[in-house]
Amino acid sequence: MDLQELRTFVAIADAGSFSRASLRLGLAQPTVSRQIQGLEQSLKAQLFYRHGRGIALTDAGKRFYETVVPVLAQLDDVRLDISEHANAPGGVVTFAIPPSIGATIVAPLVSTFRQACPAASLRVLEGFSGRLAEWIEAGEVDLAILYDARRGGTTNVTPLLLEDLFLVRAAGVPAPRSTLATKGLDFSRLALVGAGHGLRRVVDLAVQAEGIPQPTYLEIDSVTALKQLAERGEADTILPFGAVHREVAEGRLSAIQLSSPHMKAKLVMATALNRPISAATRILIDLVREAVCGHVAAGALRGRAYGGATRRRA
Repeated sequence: MDLQELRTFVAIADAGSFSRASLRLGLAQPTVSRQIQGLEQSLKAQLFYRHGRGIALTDAGKRFYETVVPVLAQLDDVRLDISEHANAPGGVVTFAIPPSIGATIVAPLVSTFRQACPAASLRVLEGFSGRLAEWIEAGEVDLAILYDARRGGTTNVTPLLLEDLFLVRAAGVPAPRSTLATKGLDFSRLALVGAGHGLRRVVDLAVQAEGIPQPTYLEIDSVTALKQLAERGEADTILPFGAVHREVAEGRLSAIQLSSPHMKAKLVMATALNRPISAATRILIDLVREAVCGHVAAGALRGRAYGGATRRRA
């Protein structure tokens, strides 16, 4: 087997069709078929089977795909590293981030990235975790920060931050204590992001773990709107501290840490296995980790940064 056969195999598996893969690869379909036949003969196993809607991987094909994709990605990384070694990192890096942490780290991160990679451009997209995961899997972004994600067949993730969650409400409302248990929440006043957000999944699982009947929430898929409702005293919400640290410092909102061990949200950095990681993206990954550790140490983010600082206690 050779690299071209491996790349052809992955292209067919991703496209779900020999003809579509041929177009993507710029190869004649008989050539593509011969490469797969040669690969199957080398492996002594059938990799695809045909059905009424096209083709699908056999069990052997699935196992082979899971092995080949990261190997090809690593080879592409090596090629990029070698080709970019003599030059300043360049190109466009697309970075996707949820709004709950974006307001804290993006602006200073843009500045440090410009200094580190003056020949590169940074494009920042904001969205909730479900959408960000789709962008990563489709290869539309180079790097994303996600809530509660696990490595999949097309995605690689590394832990970034284990965030404490807080009950956020209007400033001046008396707090019962410095921390609050989940069972002490007034669920009738809670407004939360929708079920498609990773942060909402954390809250739902925490409520379930403590045996609390599933409440009905006001759902608003906008962190900005949730903060405005809280500031007006019309609702409480649950957010990580980084989403509200400016408003708390300005005396517009208050934040009470939720003491349940389940009320913690894990943030990870995610990259696509089928998309080469450029030198500029690698620099951005290091800068993101440094930024998160710095903000945790300063108290703007509350939680534990993986491989870095621990949370600053109030």
